[in-house]
Amino acid sequence: MAAVIPQSGGLWTVLSQWRFEPITLAFLLTAGSLYAAGTLRLRRASRPWSRGRSVWFAAGLFALAVALLSPVDAFADVSFAVHMVQHLLLTLAAPPLLALGAPVTLALRAARPPVARRISAALRSPVVVFLANPVVGWALFVGVPVVIHAGPLFDVALRSTPWHAAEHALWLTAALIYWWPIIGVDPNPHPVPWPARMLSLSLAMPAMSFLALAIYTADAPLYPTYAGLAAPWGARALEDQRGAAVTMWLVGNLALVVAMLVVAAAWKRDDDARQRRIEDREDRREAMRTTASS
Repeated sequence: MAAVIPQSGGLWTVLSQWRFEPITLAFLLTAGSLYAAGTLRLRRASRPWSRGRSVWFAAGLFALAVALLSPVDAFADVSFAVHMVQHLLLTLAAPPLLALGAPVTLALRAARPPVARRISAALRSPVVVFLANPVVGWALFVGVPVVIHAGPLFDVALRSTPWHAAEHALWLTAALIYWWPIIGVDPNPHPVPWPARMLSLSLAMPAMSFLALAIYTADAPLYPTYAGLAAPWGARALEDQRGAAVTMWLVGNLALVVAMLVVAAAWKRDDDARQRRIEDREDRREAMRTTASS
């Protein structure tokens, strides 16, 4: 399914390679519209909703649009390095941004009571309880890239449009399952303690580094479709493959470090808030004792 990329045209050629795929575009517009409708409903009811949450969610949708509709998607068909950028957007950018948008919390607050009860029931369903387990999320987050890159599935996706779409859905779903309890604020049947969140992120780094190293040290192109492309793409497939590995290692680990800083900051805010509640409670008790003694 390699894209027909013109060999000349410079920056304009690159910027013109947008793909307004109907299903993807409909998904993004629907998600954005539902989120906006929820915030509008709360505003009309004079119930507060953080603008920051809305910005995070919009940024997540934008990251998905860049990954799936922009020239990134067009050039991913002929460049493994660009394809790696696409996968990093689908796993390390869009999912945590969407999770920070707290769409489940918004749905619970904005929905009518019968709908909110159904959402709450769904959150307690066996499937959601299983997927919300942080160990399951970590295994999917680490395992999906290994299975796809180490076997024939990646090359199949380069030659099959339906499988390519399924592969993108798999990347995104696994990443959403991982990030929701790690960085999100929505209700979770498996609340994850802050130290466990930091441990999960720190363990994801060596797993990603190992996969990047395996790709970089390969002495031949791993995917025949890239190697068989017309010049100049096929001739530099091995060089491009090593660039993809470097991108995975540098950008991937940097994104995880940033996520650890975000989690650490949230952990500190949570501890500070808990300490203030303890101090306020002690102040009230002291005030009551003083009043009683006087």
